Amino acid sequence: MSAARRWLPALALALTACSEDPDLGDARTPPAEIDYAHPDPWAEGTVVPPPGPGGRILITNSLDDTLSLIELNTVGTPDFKELARVPVGLNPVELEGPHHTAVAPDGSAYYVGISNYVPGGGSGPHGTHGTGSEDGYCLKLDARDNRLLGSVRVDPNPGDIIVSKDGRTLYQTHFDTLKITEVARRGGAQKDMYARLAIIDEATMTRKSMVDVCPAPHAVRLSSDERTAYVACWSDQVAIVDLTTSPPDVKLVGVAASIGTAVSPRHEPYALTLSPTTGEAWVSSMASRQVQVLNPTTRTMDATRTVTGLRGAPMFGAFSSDGRTLYMPYQGADALAVIDPVTGTVQGEVDLASAGCLNVHQITLTPDEKYGLVVCEGDHQGPGTLHAVDLTERTVVGTVRVGIFPDSVSILRGQP
Repeated sequence: MSAARRWLPALALALTACSEDPDLGDARTPPAEIDYAHPDPWAEGTVVPPPGPGGRILITNSLDDTLSLIELNTVGTPDFKELARVPVGLNPVELEGPHHTAVAPDGSAYYVGISNYVPGGGSGPHGTHGTGSEDGYCLKLDARDNRLLGSVRVDPNPGDIIVSKDGRTLYQTHFDTLKITEVARRGGAQKDMYARLAIIDEATMTRKSMVDVCPAPHAVRLSSDERTAYVACWSDQVAIVDLTTSPPDVKLVGVAASIGTAVSPRHEPYALTLSPTTGEAWVSSMASRQVQVLNPTTRTMDATRTVTGLRGAPMFGAFSSDGRTLYMPYQGADALAVIDPVTGTVQGEVDLASAGCLNVHQITLTPDEKYGLVVCEGDHQGPGTLHAVDLTERTVVGTVRVGIFPDSVSILRGQP
C-alpha cells in the first residue's frame, strides 16, 4: 500500500460519502494524512541490564509484539530461562508483527522487521486489514536498553533481514503473497507479482535501493565476498542478485527441472542456508519437502545432492563452521536432520517434538558450536519454545517457553 493510503483517511472518506452535501461540490477539503505510528514509542527503554560479554539470545515473538531475551552463557545449565520479554514496535496499542532479526557485528544494535500483518489483531490497520496490505518497517534498536534508534518504512510484508559484515548495510525482503493473489485476480503477468529487496543504509536508516527480485521473496543470504545476494522465491526459483551493478542485476534460477508458477508453485522455496566453505546455497522448499543445492560458480542447481525423504517442510538451517555438517530443522515431525553436504544424505535426526517443539522454524549455533538453539512457533495461540540441543549427544538439554509465534533466534555477542 502506498504512503498516501491510510486506514483512517479511507474511513473518513467513506463516512463523508454516506452523508454527502451537494452544496460542497468539489470544494470539500480532503481529510489530512494520518500516520498511525506513535511519535515516541517505548521512550523510557527497559530496565533489563545490558548484555554482558557472554552475549545474549534474541527471539522475535510475532504475535505479541515482543522480544524474548535469554543470556547465552546459561545454555546447557539449570539457569537456561527467559531473562525478560520486552516490547517492540512503533505503535504501543497495535499488534504489528515483528518478524526476524539481524544483529550489528559490533553488538551495539539489532534490527527487527515489522510486518504489520497480524490477522485478528484487533482494531486499527492491522486487525482491520489483516492481509499484509500496510507497508512494513525496519527498526534499529539499542542493544543496551532496547530503545528505538531509528526506523525506515519499506514495502508490505517484510520477510527476512540480514546485515553486512561491516555493519553498514541491511538487506530486507518482502514475502508479499498478497501481491501474487491480487495480480492473479486481475490476470496480470508473473513479473507484475515481483516484490522488492530493500537495501538500507544502517547509519541513516534510509533506503539506498529497492530492487525487484521475484514473487514473494523470503530468505536472503550474502556470498562470502558480499558481491552477491541469494534470495529464496515462492515461485520455485532462487534470485541471484549482483550487488556490484547499479541497479543490481537479477538472475532467476529454477530450483528443479520441473517447477510451477508463483500462483501454483510445486516446491515453495522459503529458507536458505549458505555453506561457509563452498558458498553453495541450500534452498529449503516447503511443498516438495526438499532441500535443493545451488552451485554459486555455475549458477545452476546440483540435483545429485538434493535432500529428500524429510517427513515435513524444511526451514532455516545452519552449517558447522567447517562446512561438513548441515543442521536442518523441519516441520511435520518437528525434528532436526543432520545432513552430510557432500552427498546430501541424512545421517541422523534429533527428536524435538518430544521436548515440546511444535512447528520448528530456525536453528542457530552457539559460537562454540556445542549447542544448537532451535526456535519453535508453537500453535500460534499460546507460547512457543526455544530448545538447546547438544549437537554431540544429539539430545535436547534445555527448553524455554517464550512468546506467541516466535519466528527467529539470533545471538547478540560482545559488550555494546
